Amino acid sequence: MTTITTTPTIITISLNKLVPSAANARRTGQQMGIAALAASIAAHGLQQNLNVRLAPSGRYEVVAGNRRLAALKKLAKAKALAKDAPIPCRVLAEGDDPTEISLAENTMREPMHPDDECRAFLALAEEKGMAIDDIAARFGTTPAIVRQRLKLARVSPALRARFRHGEMTMAHMMALAISDDHAAQEQAWENLPDWNREPYLLKQALTHEAVPLTDKLAVLVGVDAYEAAGGTIIRDLFDAEDEGYMADRALVHRLAAAIMADEVTAVQAEGWKWVLPEIQPDYSTRYTRVYPRPDGDRLAYAPEDMAKAGARVRLEHDGTLRIERGLVHPDDAKADAAPTNQQGPERGALPASMVAELTAHRTAALRLELSRNPAVALAATVQALALPLFYQGSRSCLAIRAEHEPLARHAQALDDCPAHAAMQAERERWGDLLPGDAADLFGWCLAQPQTVLLDLLAFLAACSVNAVQVKSDSPASERLTHADQLAGALSLDVAAHWTPSVDGFYTRLTKPILAKMVADAGVSPGVALASLSKKEAAAVTARALAGTGWLPEVLRTPATPEAEAHAIRRAA
Repeated sequence: MTTITTTPTIITISLNKLVPSAANARRTGQQMGIAALAASIAAHGLQQNLNVRLAPSGRYEVVAGNRRLAALKKLAKAKALAKDAPIPCRVLAEGDDPTEISLAENTMREPMHPDDECRAFLALAEEKGMAIDDIAARFGTTPAIVRQRLKLARVSPALRARFRHGEMTMAHMMALAISDDHAAQEQAWENLPDWNREPYLLKQALTHEAVPLTDKLAVLVGVDAYEAAGGTIIRDLFDAEDEGYMADRALVHRLAAAIMADEVTAVQAEGWKWVLPEIQPDYSTRYTRVYPRPDGDRLAYAPEDMAKAGARVRLEHDGTLRIERGLVHPDDAKADAAPTNQQGPERGALPASMVAELTAHRTAALRLELSRNPAVALAATVQALALPLFYQGSRSCLAIRAEHEPLARHAQALDDCPAHAAMQAERERWGDLLPGDAADLFGWCLAQPQTVLLDLLAFLAACSVNAVQVKSDSPASERLTHADQLAGALSLDVAAHWTPSVDGFYTRLTKPILAKMVADAGVSPGVALASLSKKEAAAVTARALAGTGWLPEVLRTPATPEAEAHAIRRAA
């Protein structure tokens, strides 16, 4: 049990006879930090008596010290203090104004400067030898907070003096604490002009030779391998999202180069003419491509293609290595190109009408053979759909085209439906995967496994969907009817994708429409919407409908035969 010491000039009152007073001047933050205060009292005793007055009930009202009283009650509830423990109290005289006493205690208190607190924590850790966890427990805080205070206490004394004199802020101190080098800290401060000493600039100055752990080089190398090679990690204790830095940039680059060299050696063994490592992407050379060909039950590069082509090992933004094979350098492409006839058609060339007839026969043969080869048909269909979406102006010989309706033309509040951003992100993902030149797309499609082509086909088909109902559309039109069928087959629940906002949806509707929506959902707004302003009515409606899953009728998926069939298949 914790023992509370008293002094002769202060009377002691049993804890169970003390109650809070309504005359206490503090109204805000009465319950803040009670756990920390309780831990401090348990460790160090009550350092300041309570100011009380006798109440008509025979108990004593605490007019100054309610937070201390709450902390004492918390200790008693936890059985760390007796419920009737004697508490040192100063009883106010009959003429004392309790509100004035409370106000004086709260306003005359001078808080400890943060640097003094940090130095005190450092003294406990270094001079007293207390463990960080023990310090945290005795002061009712977390070990992470204690580590932060100790880090700040180790900033250069000259800079801490500036902090105490108000020449820099806590944010400056937190930025400087990223380094333990006092000279570097002071130089970073002095090198910046006094009108532009932003904390982030200080941090940049102290870490310019380090590599963030989120950097692709650091991810490639890995913390374990870096530390095993003798590297040290700089931890930023004040940034929860930033794990820190690898201090030795040169070591990071050496380790990354070694990893790249091993990968290059492995790819070279495949027999390519050249293999190029790229830690930083190089877009200065425009390569053409060769692609693997069917070889039994697998795809493989032909030896003659590998003799003129190469590969590159590229470090991606996420720290992974990507190998691109079959790249033909422009010089090799020129040497391999067949000479072209620059003199125009030879004398005696076929007339245009005969060329058209013959190529019609060729087209018929192409159609027949394509109809017998689903794998090539899939690749050609994906290519034809992808060309207009990803390669503007390019066309396939297949008369298939994906038309894309820009939805931003019809919707203002795009943020209400994250599906817009998700589709854009998916488009960017495929854009990164597809070759840069439209001429390479068909070869790329032929080289892909069917699963990749089907995924891309699904995306391209999705981009072509147009279920927008404009004023001139009949809800029973073939296009919108098919949209309902498609929604049924997909078991579409728009509520999982759309959360109407007050500004984006509700405020754009009239109060009668809002009232009808609330009635339709079977909920009560708790107030007559007609009596409110339009903006207030919109906010009330939004609160009433939140979490109900209600949707406007135009967004509901109707019960269709496709939906029922799809549900049966899923259940099976």
